Amino acid sequence: MTLLRMGTAIVGRYIVLRPIGRGGVSVVYAAVDAVSPRPLAVKVLSPALADDARAQDNVRREALITQRLRHPSVPRIYDFGDTRLPDGAVAPYMVMELLTGVSLADRLAEGALPWDEAVRIAATVADVLAVAHRRGFVHRDLTVDNIMLTRDGVKIIDFGLATTVDRPRNDRPRVTRTTVPRRPQVPTHPVTSAAQPGDDVYALGVLLYQMLTGRSPYPGSLESPHVRHLAPTPVLAVAGLPREVADMCRSCMTKRPADRPSSRDAAFALWDLLPSLSSSN
Repeated sequence: MTLLRMGTAIVGRYIVLRPIGRGGVSVVYAAVDAVSPRPLAVKVLSPALADDARAQDNVRREALITQRLRHPSVPRIYDFGDTRLPDGAVAPYMVMELLTGVSLADRLAEGALPWDEAVRIAATVADVLAVAHRRGFVHRDLTVDNIMLTRDGVKIIDFGLATTVDRPRNDRPRVTRTTVPRRPQVPTHPVTSAAQPGDDVYALGVLLYQMLTGRSPYPGSLESPHVRHLAPTPVLAVAGLPREVADMCRSCMTKRPADRPSSRDAAFALWDLLPSLSSSN
């Protein structure tokens, strides 16, 4: 993958320092803002894909969705748009909060988490999902690599596969003749357009399982496969694990999406587990 050179100025302002992450279509760089010197992360479409319309749309969609979530456990978006690269190509970029910490995948390489820490992380993730689902978005790529454990708390990253979904009619904003659209509409992701909130809830259950056991319910990997290939609802045989935590994990991973809790209900249930169970142990 082609990388930008150190010192490259994005829109004449954000100075690239070094690459810190690579995805399928983009590269994330540590950078500094020349206007108000502060460390930042800048995500730029790979120059090799500068002419790929779908890849360009993915970066722009991610920027719009991430910006609109406005949740403390989602990286802040400071700026986004298009920039001209040194080779003359034009590519979309987004400027984000620079995170300091480790991925959940790296943390799990050391072994399973204590159940209360696992529940606290899962509850935070469920909070973000509840906000996203209420605003008509699904993450669609909730894996241990996309959860960061930072000094400022848990952060969910990489909304590159996120898409819009239809909200229930009673959840939609009331529209009148005087209503004027204030922001551009976020387009549906062409590949993940069939995704639903229940898919994210299933992935939440997989994350909780991984944190409690240190392994995946899918043999040979810590990655969650496509939800069409679901693992059997697991039996959690973890010493000292409260039954209520195991039940919550299994509920999120129920085969039928209609039988899973909503992200909102999962968040409330997970937070409620912490004080009650901690006081009884």
